[in-house]
Amino acid sequence: MDASQDWPQSRRQWLAATLAAPLGMAQASTGGANAVGDGRKTLRLMSAWPSTSTGFAALLGRASRKIAEMSGGSLQIEVVFADQTKKSALQIYDAVASGEFDLSHATPYYWTGRSAAFNFFSTVPFGMLPVEHYSWLRYGGGYELWRQLCAPTGVVPIPCGNSGVQMGGWMRKPIDSLQSLQGLKLRYPGLGGEVLRALGAIPVTLPALAIIPALREGRIDGAEWVSPWPDLDMGLHQVCNHYYAPGFHEPGHTAEMLVNQRVWEKLSSAHKAILETYGWGEFMDMQAHFYHENARALDRLRSIKTLQVLRYPNDVVKAFRLKTPEVVRAAVEKDPFAKTVHDSYYGYLRQQLRWAELSDRAYWQARYI
Repeated sequence: MDASQDWPQSRRQWLAATLAAPLGMAQASTGGANAVGDGRKTLRLMSAWPSTSTGFAALLGRASRKIAEMSGGSLQIEVVFADQTKKSALQIYDAVASGEFDLSHATPYYWTGRSAAFNFFSTVPFGMLPVEHYSWLRYGGGYELWRQLCAPTGVVPIPCGNSGVQMGGWMRKPIDSLQSLQGLKLRYPGLGGEVLRALGAIPVTLPALAIIPALREGRIDGAEWVSPWPDLDMGLHQVCNHYYAPGFHEPGHTAEMLVNQRVWEKLSSAHKAILETYGWGEFMDMQAHFYHENARALDRLRSIKTLQVLRYPNDVVKAFRLKTPEVVRAAVEKDPFAKTVHDSYYGYLRQQLRWAELSDRAYWQARYI
């Protein structure tokens, strides 16, 4: 085995040692959901991510540690990872809404079966970059719309992290042209998957733990996960030899913390403020952590001789770009609230693009002259 393929295991060992204390502290203190003892409140959090997914486990380690520190130990978080429960990550929303778990960490586009509006609080193909999405949520009315969307089901959403621009995914066979996508079964959730459907592929939604087995057994032909750091950790390089960019389907993926409404109402003002402050702060902290580790992980991946890091062919990128507006409009046309969110999102993005022409885009062009 290539020495670089041992690296994810060493990373997991490092992470386990780093996070053992805060997670262990939270788990030891709990006596059940929303437990209270010795003046402390413990909330049980269900994670959509397995404990072996380093980037997300690091985030939840910070959550457990920081929330305990910020509250002086009066608010504790017990994390239950996806590989520590029989529940699927796609069942998380119901688990929080029913009160089976007090809160969760996942991604909004897992809930698009409820409303297409959830896509806009996660990521949209060729949509907002992370800082633009943060701005819309924080100052452009996006967060208020998100709260309205979740309120009828008894759930309170809090933005909690963003993984930054993602990679385009892993393929068992090379994608040489748009025609290569025809009939391929690809793990691409959300609107990105729907655009692929319109281009002739067959999108499949699978939680993290099911991706590797599905690829290994040939039940799917490719999959997107996140970016070099978590992708390497998952071991996708062991089942696919073609790694594609850019991640136009997910230009900046916002994660969420969901809180059961009844639990939220019983929290003190201070505890509510702590959860909100941590969640919004994680929007930047997670990006910084991923930027740091992605560059290092990409070097590791490039050292694997059997792996090719490739750019999608121009006709694939162009077709995806041209088909996206049509697919997005179709997704919201029968959902009035989703249409409201769509209009808010794209109105804000159009304004941001005018500024980006003179800022981000102008700088990137100058950077590579």
